[in-house]
Amino acid sequence: MKTKIKFIIIALLLTFGMVSFSAIEKITTETLKTETVSKIETFTFSTNGRKTKGKIFLPASYKSNKNLPVIYLIDFAEQHFKLATDEFEKVINGVNNIQGFDALVVSLQNIPNYNAEPETFQEHYEIFKNMAAYVDNKYTKNPSKTLIGRGSESGIVLMALFLENQDNSLFNNFIATDPSPKYTTAIINLIEKNENKKYPLNKKLHFSFSKTNDQVQCSKLINLIKQTNFNGLDFKSIEYTKSNYENTYPISYADGIKYVFNK
Repeated sequence: MKTKIKFIIIALLLTFGMVSFSAIEKITTETLKTETVSKIETFTFSTNGRKTKGKIFLPASYKSNKNLPVIYLIDFAEQHFKLATDEFEKVINGVNNIQGFDALVVSLQNIPNYNAEPETFQEHYEIFKNMAAYVDNKYTKNPSKTLIGRGSESGIVLMALFLENQDNSLFNNFIATDPSPKYTTAIINLIEKNENKKYPLNKKLHFSFSKTNDQVQCSKLINLIKQTNFNGLDFKSIEYTKSNYENTYPISYADGIKYVFNK
């Protein structure tokens, strides 16, 4: 009788132990899965004497690899077109669609109601220069920086490339799609005025526009860039003849990211 009771007790202990072990194993597995997923963090940095909120996409690989390039999205409220609220997600999609490639994606936390025009370029560009300094210090060891934008914001991207010189050059890659006619004209005037200026070495520019943009002005800018003797500017241009302004940016963002990162 005593032997039988001992056997029952041992059996119960073994059963309980197996259940507990299985539960622990399940919890551990779930924890590991949680730790390896991508996430979006917010942060605060200082620019023009103001505290400004930013957001950053951290891919799953970031936990073990801090040496990732950074893509900075300029995303302001559209002044003349329907507001697109998914540009940040489209840039992330463009990164995720490249197998074996990861990057950090950064933008302002909210979409500010800024009117991006040539006259306000320095003020708007300063925001992203300060943001880049903060991200460099906290999030990454990789010096590669890409500036991306559409519409009037892509004018800031282009102006950042053609106004910087080799001594204070900050960004490496530039992706601009569908610039506003006003910014296109300003960029053309800037290049023509500084025709013999030595621009920074080893830069990449992916420029595109849709069927609803000013085809004459965009083509003029493309030809001017090709004809000007830039130092080491790797340049590609695309005209998306089958899509309009409101539908081109997901395609052009993905194409631009592939191009500047040689994918």
